[in-house]
Amino acid sequence: MTATPPQSADSPIDRIYLDNAATTRPLPEVVQAMADVQERCFGNPSSAHGFGADARRLLEDAREFLRGSLGAASLVFTSGGTEADLLGVFGAAAARPRGRVLAAASDHVAVLGLTAVLRLRGHELVQVPVTEHGDLDPETLFDLLGPDVRVVSILHGHNELGTLARVEELASIVRHVSPDAHVHVDLVQAYGKLDFDLDLAGVDSVAVSGHKLHGPRGIGFLALSSKARVTPVMPGGGQEGGMRGGTENVAGAVGLARAAEHMLTHLDGHTAHMRSLADAMFTRIRDELGEAHRLGHPTRALPHVLSLRIPDVPGQALQQACAARGLAFSTGSACHEGDAATDAQNHVLAAIGLGRRRAREVVRLSFSSESTWDELDRAADILCDEADRLRALAPPSASPRRARRDGA
Repeated sequence: MTATPPQSADSPIDRIYLDNAATTRPLPEVVQAMADVQERCFGNPSSAHGFGADARRLLEDAREFLRGSLGAASLVFTSGGTEADLLGVFGAAAARPRGRVLAAASDHVAVLGLTAVLRLRGHELVQVPVTEHGDLDPETLFDLLGPDVRVVSILHGHNELGTLARVEELASIVRHVSPDAHVHVDLVQAYGKLDFDLDLAGVDSVAVSGHKLHGPRGIGFLALSSKARVTPVMPGGGQEGGMRGGTENVAGAVGLARAAEHMLTHLDGHTAHMRSLADAMFTRIRDELGEAHRLGHPTRALPHVLSLRIPDVPGQALQQACAARGLAFSTGSACHEGDAATDAQNHVLAAIGLGRRRAREVVRLSFSSESTWDELDRAADILCDEADRLRALAPPSASPRRARRDGA
């Protein structure tokens, strides 16, 4: 008889996932809904026969629900948030004469990475200096606006810092100074966690990604206002009203709509739960370790993101040590976390004024509606133990927690 191996500390049953800003676990009902579509409604939505009509009906039902959830005039399905940002920023710029595109210096790489392609169309991407919380200051934006500004991109719900933008105020300023500019909002982290109405906010487009709200990977959308002018980036066969070619991902659209319906139906409860967990986790870490600094805006913040700096504790070393004990979190955005291996400066932390040494001490924990208080307690124990151990490698004075334990 073969003996059953003992359960390891990092076995699936014991592991703790606190990296929900990177991706979330799809809800069981999302997985089931997608499986049902794949099995029973596999037709091409562009086909004229009954199989295509069935698929088209599901696709349009999903589109209509998601469009209505944001008060948008139209909605284009994409492969995710990055493509939605591409269409919302580059597509809007391509529909206008040469000029400037403004984005925060702390913006997501999905937007800042458009510098080269914008240049090919004669546009200049200008990175706007940000506040210490990583968001655009209205006065700073006002000073950079002008008649040659074609697009302004706003990150509402910073993926690394958690800061929420002053969207309505910023959009109002753009409308006053650069009335022909397209205002795009990256809502990838905030959608499904906070209320947002595209029309009331006064913006032209909003980018959303399914896998950030317990939906599937490989699906997202760009929601558009009635006045938005966007040039297709991938026209193809004319699908999505000519805005995005290629056979639509019907199962993905259905799964995204199902996830959004769940999150929006329970919005207040989920938001309060995640915010309570994040706040309690920070308090626990600060009290246990004696010193920890929370990044991002103290009140205008996503409920699920906890970005913090623990002095004298290298973030990457802490992440790896905790991962060995089954606790998962990140040192920054999953989209460029590999930069740590090359010692590249994190552009977000550089933008808010953190030097290289302090930037290396930053970690990001992110919760979901499925995170539990038991997980928080176990995660705090692991993180504080490993942080204390790493601090012990430094002079004793750098470890307040150890000093208390020793009776100092």
